[in-house]
Amino acid sequence: MDIPKQYLSLFILIIFVTTNLSHAESIVKIYNGLGSTMRFRCKSKDTDLGYQSVPPHAMWLFSFQRNFFGRSLYYCYFDLPNGRRWFDIYKEPRDTSDSDYWKNDCVWKITPSGPCKYNEYRTQTTLCFPWNKN
Repeated sequence: MDIPKQYLSLFILIIFVTTNLSHAESIVKIYNGLGSTMRFRCKSKDTDLGYQSVPPHAMWLFSFQRNFFGRSLYYCYFDLPNGRRWFDIYKEPRDTSDSDYWKNDCVWKITPSGPCKYNEYRTQTTLCFPWNKN
């Protein structure tokens, strides 16, 4: 059975568009809410973003292409006065949903008690999470 060339071209176009749309770029912003210099290291399974040092009230960010299958995960280790803590700083599907799929920013404010979702425009935290268990 021969597939007409126009259908094959259409199929290739659909695959190309779907693949590009599913790899939307996301930006993670991390604000320092500790009151002292924040030192941390962020990683994914395949990418090490290295050690970072952010002064009080400042912000650091990184961007990445989301996983085609919706399994993107980045985690960070934070060196705090009360010891090292870690958190999944970007985790699908928690940090994306159908209603905000095209909203690409994931913004956090790091506090001594844990990371909090942060609204940059209202300069307030909205939802805080506990640190991950060791």
